[in-house]
Amino acid sequence: MELDQPKSPTAEQTPYTGPAVAASLSVLLAFFTLMVSHHISRLSPGLDKMVHSFGYWIPGSQGSGPDGSIGSYTGKETLALVVWLGSWLLFHSLWRKQNLSLSAWTKVFIIALGLITLGFFHPLSDPIVLFIADLF
Repeated sequence: MELDQPKSPTAEQTPYTGPAVAASLSVLLAFFTLMVSHHISRLSPGLDKMVHSFGYWIPGSQGSGPDGSIGSYTGKETLALVVWLGSWLLFHSLWRKQNLSLSAWTKVFIIALGLITLGFFHPLSDPIVLFIADLF
């Protein structure tokens, strides 16, 4: 009696790289959205309320209990979540059968991640944010 051996493929099949790029790009866009919404909410109380309104559905966003209110961070989280999921679905559907260069994308990803992270540091980002706000 012979055991069934899995048939070895005649041509080595590698998975497409497009979905990996789509997933990591969507994370970058969500992180960028979190940074931008944070800076927008700091510009004025009206903008802070607008950003906060996106997160009213999260428990504790308007609480007055012993833990207080989470505040506008719930709106920032919600906006980032929507951008993350929406962009992931869009880019995955566009690139699911594509082979994109992972070595080039890794360099872009690391640089963008570093720049977005630096954007959260107020001494570096406040002059830029205030300059852009003065344009409007």
